[in-house]
Amino acid sequence: MKQITITILFLSGVLTASAQIDAGGLMGIPTATTTEMNNITGANIGQSLYNTTVDAIYYFTSTGWQRATDDQLATEVNLDSGVDADGDTTNETTVEDVIQAITPITSASGRIFYPPSIEIDASTNGVGRTVNLYQEYVDQFGSGNSDLVKSVDGSTTAPDIPIYAANELYYYVTYFDPLVFSNISIDGATGIMTYSVIGPPADYNSLINVVFVVK
Repeated sequence: MKQITITILFLSGVLTASAQIDAGGLMGIPTATTTEMNNITGANIGQSLYNTTVDAIYYFTSTGWQRATDDQLATEVNLDSGVDADGDTTNETTVEDVIQAITPITSASGRIFYPPSIEIDASTNGVGRTVNLYQEYVDQFGSGNSDLVKSVDGSTTAPDIPIYAANELYYYVTYFDPLVFSNISIDGATGIMTYSVIGPPADYNSLINVVFVVK
């Protein structure tokens, strides 16, 4: 029983002593403001100090003072296993590699969209006819469209479709029936397409494909 009592008292004494650390017994590193740090001459690589201006530790390197941080650049973060993110048969091995590989793909595909389907009168020949592609887009995609039906997820209704300004878009005609239409042009500032009808289709059906690209 005495041996047990001695052991308990000994441990209690150790815990009490370790909890009574005085601030004066702490070890520290030199402190300096940013100005003082930058004015230090003759510093050796690996030496460090605490920058009181930004409350951070800095260490000296061959290129000067660097802030000590656990932040990593994207080029320094390796993937668990390489992946061919862009289909060029070469595996990307870092986060930076993946970003560089997919950015051109996602940025390009996300900027291209088709405007809504519209009717164009081609029942008779005529020159200099116009249709405002941009206004047709706003009328159908905008919140003013009373026929617009939004999806509902539980109690949450889908938000309005984002609408771009006319001068935020590029306009393209990718196909038209050359036996029906000619002299097609588009005003880039307004989205107004001018066209001529040179041969009304026999079955009253014809196509013009239009694509919008966000600038």
